[in-house]
Amino acid sequence: MKTTRMVLLFCFMLFAPVGPWVHGQTVPPARNPDLSRSVAKPESPREGQWQFRLIPYMWATTIDSKVTVGGYDAETTTTFSDIWRNLAGAGMLHFEAQKGKVGFFLDPLYMKLRADGTFERRRDPNVPAIPRDLTLTYEQWLVEFGGFYQIGKWSVGQNKGQWMTVDILGGGRYWWVRADLDTSTVINPTETNQWIDPIIGARLTADLTKKVIFNIRADVGGFGVGSDFSWNGIATLGYRFSDRITGLLGYRVLYIDYKSGSGRARYEETIHGPLAGLAFAF
Repeated sequence: MKTTRMVLLFCFMLFAPVGPWVHGQTVPPARNPDLSRSVAKPESPREGQWQFRLIPYMWATTIDSKVTVGGYDAETTTTFSDIWRNLAGAGMLHFEAQKGKVGFFLDPLYMKLRADGTFERRRDPNVPAIPRDLTLTYEQWLVEFGGFYQIGKWSVGQNKGQWMTVDILGGGRYWWVRADLDTSTVINPTETNQWIDPIIGARLTADLTKKVIFNIRADVGGFGVGSDFSWNGIATLGYRFSDRITGLLGYRVLYIDYKSGSGRARYEETIHGPLAGLAFAF
């Protein structure tokens, strides 16, 4: 099958987390739960209070997609340069709250893309398929939700204000996916599917210095409950400008493999690319 450039987007996303960028993202150790520990001093009096985290950021993604709708196959790759030329729309809102060792997160994401490609109608496996031009319109809602618990915290380095923490997390990802194929014929299949993937994972955050933070997160999900399988990973470096503002640079990958119960639709996507943002703690 001919592989073509695709129109994708994922330009900017607003308001995600400061602690762990929990959509697979990472940030300073959430200061578990306060950024004040970046300075060598006694525990913050807010230790037992709720802490909230928001972060605006940009994800410069490349998306590799394999989509089957009603017997038609489309395979496309979209680079970040395609996104700027063919922006369709995207939005993200991430909220996180933490008190002591326990916290929760909610992360709704919307994305829409259009792509020009080719398709093949699979009728008889013994007869060669004739490729045709197509336009794929793809919309997706992804809502991630769940909680996390700090299972370990250790002092690192010679500075008493430097920490390494490990959290476990669990929850779910709700997916809503709609794919429309304009095949330039009288047959223009449309499929809408929705499912929930359970997810489990962990994250590690470490103060490399008083100002520099390293964070890595990984989770897996699906397990045949919703999708066949999915996984998500991110690594970031952060620079702490103050107790409450941290700059972030990193890389994120999200993979999903889903087949509908009827077998008429399948979505296999790998979304990956560098990201940058500013994290705020309240």
